[in-house]
Parts: sequence; C-alpha cells; structure tokens
Amino acid sequence: MAEEQAPVLTSNVDGDDYAWVADEPRTTVSKFSLNGGDGMFKTVRRPPADDWKACIPNTSRRICSKFQWESFPMYQIAFEHMGYRLPFSDFEVAVFRYLHLTPSQLHPNSLVFIRAFEMTVAYLGFMPTIPLFFHAFHLQRSRPKGDAANKFGWVSLKQNVKLFEMFLESVWGFKESYFFVKPLNSIAWQSVIYQGPAKDATGAPLVDPSGRPVMKDYSRFPLSWRKSHYLKPASNFIYSAEELTVEELSNYEQMKVFVSGFPRKYYEDEEGKPVLDEMGVPVTKKAFIDTRKLLASKSVAGMEACFKEMSTIAAKLRKSKAAKEKRQAAMLGSSSTAAPSLGGDDTDNARGNVVIVDLEDTVVNVDNQSRPAKVAQVDQVNTSATGRVPHSSPKFVLPPAIGSLELVTKSPVALSDAEKAIMSDMGPEALKNELADAMVAAFKLMEISSSLNGRECKYLEERDAGGRSLVTKLAGKETEAARLVEEKAVLEGQIKNLTTERETLEGKVKALESRLGSSNATSDSDELVVDPNGEYKGFTRAALVSRIFELDAQHLVTAKSSFDNAVAQLMVLNPGIDLVVEGASELKEVQDGVIVSPALEED
Repeated sequence: MAEEQAPVLTSNVDGDDYAWVADEPRTTVSKFSLNGGDGMFKTVRRPPADDWKACIPNTSRRICSKFQWESFPMYQIAFEHMGYRLPFSDFEVAVFRYLHLTPSQLHPNSLVFIRAFEMTVAYLGFMPTIPLFFHAFHLQRSRPKGDAANKFGWVSLKQNVKLFEMFLESVWGFKESYFFVKPLNSIAWQSVIYQGPAKDATGAPLVDPSGRPVMKDYSRFPLSWRKSHYLKPASNFIYSAEELTVEELSNYEQMKVFVSGFPRKYYEDEEGKPVLDEMGVPVTKKAFIDTRKLLASKSVAGMEACFKEMSTIAAKLRKSKAAKEKRQAAMLGSSSTAAPSLGGDDTDNARGNVVIVDLEDTVVNVDNQSRPAKVAQVDQVNTSATGRVPHSSPKFVLPPAIGSLELVTKSPVALSDAEKAIMSDMGPEALKNELADAMVAAFKLMEISSSLNGRECKYLEERDAGGRSLVTKLAGKETEAARLVEEKAVLEGQIKNLTTERETLEGKVKALESRLGSSNATSDSDELVVDPNGEYKGFTRAALVSRIFELDAQHLVTAKSSFDNAVAQLMVLNPGIDLVVEGASELKEVQDGVIVSPALEED
C-alpha cells in the first residue's frame, strides 16, 4: 500500500493554511502510515462495484490535509463499525453540505447519529429531511486547550431530546485510525461530486467540438477541513419548531412516542446481575435506541430484529398493522399506499421525487417499510369494508389498553387473530417477561387506585363541609338582599320628594329673574339721559374712573391751547404794538388790572 500514499505536492498541515486547526488533529499521525496497512479495514464501497479504494497516507499527512486525485480522509471506525459505504446516501451528503464540513471534521458519534437517524425514520416510514434532523440535533464545537479563541477542533451533534444511545463511550483510538479514500473512476466520483451540464449566460447547455455536452463539477461537500463553518454561530444551523412543516413536526413527535414505548432497562453490576434498591426492587433506567445494535444490522430484516428486541410493543403494533392491511387487501381486492412526501429543500435531497433511502448494502423503498400503527380493533370475522365491527357482532375485541369495567362485564372478551399469532410466536422466556410486566402494571394500577380513592374520600368530605358553609352564607346573603330591596324603596320615595322640591325652587328662581329684569329697565332709562349714545354703558367702575381722570387731564391741555390761540390772535391784530406776554399764563387771572396767580391768591 505504500505506493498509494499521497504525493508530496499536496499541501501540508504545517503551512499557514491550517494554523486555525487545533493541535490534536494537526499532530496526530495515522497508525497506518507508521506500520503500513496492518489491521486496516479496506471495505469502503458498496458491493459489487469496484469504484473506491482505501489508501494509506504518509507520515506528513494529517486528517485535515488536502489529498490529490479528488480524495478525502475518513476514520476507519466509520466504515468498520458504523456501516458507512461509498457512495454516501443523499441524506448523508445533504448533512455534510448543509454544515459545509468534510465528514472527518465531525466527531464519530455525530456520524453515528446521522446513520441511526436515517435508518430510524426509514423504519418508521417517512423521509429524513434537513430541517427535521437539525431540529432533533444541535451543534457543539470542541474548544482546544491553549488558543481556544483562534483554533477549532471537531464538531459534534447533541440531541435536543434524547432518542439515541451514544455509540462511543471512549475514544477507541479513532483519532489515530484514519486513511484516505480515492475514486477509481469518474463514475464513482459523480456520486459524491454532482456532475451536471455546464450552461452559458443564456442558460443554454454548452457542447464541445464533437457535439457532446460539457460537464461541470458542482461540489456537494468539502473534501478537506474548512474554516468557513466556524465563522457562523452554532445556532444558525438549528431549525426551531416554528420552521418545520406540519408533517415534519408530526414525524418528530412520532419518533418520540416510538422511543417512549421501549421497556425500561435494568441496571446490572459487574457480574451481570440486576442492581436492587433498598426495597429489593430492581433499579431501572429509561431505554433509548441502541445505535450500536442498529448499525450492526446488515439488512432490513436485521434492522427490524433490532427494533423488535428494543421494543416488544412496537413489534406487536407492526404485526397488527400488517394483519389489518392483509385483511383489507383480501376484502377490497387491492390496497395502495401513498409515498410520504419528502419535505425540506430539494438541494439537500437531490433525488427529488424518487422516494428511496440507502441504508446499508440494500436499497429500500419506503413504501414497503412497515411502520408502527394503531392495533386493529376488529376481529377477522364479521368485518365490513370500512374495518368496523357491525352492531350485531356477538364479540368485542379488547383493544391494547385498560378497558372499562362496565364494558368488560357487559360484552364477552376475545383476542384478535393478530394477538393470538404474536403470543403463539413468543417463546417461554418472552411469555414470562410479558406476564411479569403485566403483573407489575396490575399491582401499580391497584396501588394508584387505592391512593386515589383515599384522596377522593377526603375530597368529598371537604366538599360536603364546604357545601354546608356555603348554604349558611347563602341564607345570610338572601336576608341582606331583602333588606337592601326595602332600603331601595325608601330611597326612591325620597328621590321623588326631592325632585318636586327642586321644581318648586326652579319656579321661584324664574320669578326673581323677571323682577330683576324690570329693575334693570328703570335704571337704563336714567342712564340714557346722562349717556344718550350709550358710550359708557358697558364700562366697569374702574374703567369709568380712569376715563374721568383722562378727561380732567385734557381740560388743562384745552385751556392752554385756547390761551395760546388768543395771544396769537392779539399779536396778529396789533402788529404795531409791542404786546408784553411775559408772566402771562392760562392758569392766571386778572383782578383789578393786575395779573394774579392762583397760588398767590390762595396765600
């Protein structure tokens, strides 16, 4: 395998291009480059095609290196234990492309989640979509020691609600066990790099001189480590519930209900014995999808066996569903099922309308997948085309739930053929487990009923005591209501008397206003004598006093003007006389031929 090492011309991780990569990926050398290909798992393609090859990197190459020949690095554990094969499925490629990451940038546990999610939704009968996947899984990025702000390591997925068990409890040496894979022909690479016809500016396909269309490569996901993914916050890759379609939300709830039906697991000690609590009861824990067993299944049958082992309830539901469909097909002559809609973005699921999901080495059609459904509630006998039991049926098939006591006593109970078939297929150990679970459930039901009955009796006593006090309070309120009615009648009489008194007072006010109007008419006649033009009618007292002062001041001005006018006339009429006016004033008067000042007169 030495001749398959990457050439020296490829870029080295010691260059500045990879200074942003954490130290551990940049310094960890693959164990295959040191000891050749000893122990290397070389099955990387889907048989029987011979289109991909596993190659050993040289000691200067790292998991984040760029390799020639359109090759890219991968961890051995992905092919050996997780079942990845080339070419990748459309959903796997869609996840890598959506994250803008090469597969080796994802932690192996994240690669497990992608495969397990894809297989689970195909088993449940619906298509995996990017929004549904990134609603179930969120991102977390490793922070390397040292320069954590400028260097980046592996990207991991964490579950929004836990549905899957972790695959790797320890490192398992995955960081040292890596190699690179290269395509052996162009056809192999077209499954990873989508190759489509090149087009000109007008959108018309380009052709070469020989008339063949020119093909162009459209990269579906990066082939080496990229920094662009880390430039966006992890929250940008999450889909909230509001961004999902109604179908995707329903599918996600179906997954949670499916996992919640798994029987609880028992804690075991080092010897494999159940761990007991202080009361001697086995300690249990919630069970989730066993990703290790699921990925170890090499076919659809193996996958169904894995889920059957994880959930006996789910197996019953599937068999009942199949029995119901078989009966309906026999009665109606044919049956048809609609393919589930793809949902999500067409760019992330490139097959478009082809509803096929690649699982392992077999292509599985989703329409042919069995999925959990409601157990048929009718017997094979006396069923109509609608699947309902006629009213005249002598039997009532008990559904897989706690039935009403009155219903059971009034109707004979019988098991459906599907239930009988399931019980006949179960071995002694499985029957014993089912009986043990049923007995535990019955005892728990009795305990809960006893507890609730005690609470109900106490509640009834409290209700009766409260009822008696309410009756007493009600009688007191009725008496008070009667008293208030009487007071209302009295107050209404008082209001009537006050209304009559108000009307009387209003009449007196009108009479007084008429008298005041007549007195005002008399005073107006006197004012007309003094002020015939009504100049001062609208004056106030202050305005009138101010007007009087103003007129008094004008009298002196008028007297002075008249005096000056008289002196001027005398001088005009006696031009030859030297008229002496010195000491003369409008405020002085002549007495006995002498000009006397009013002030001197007073003295």
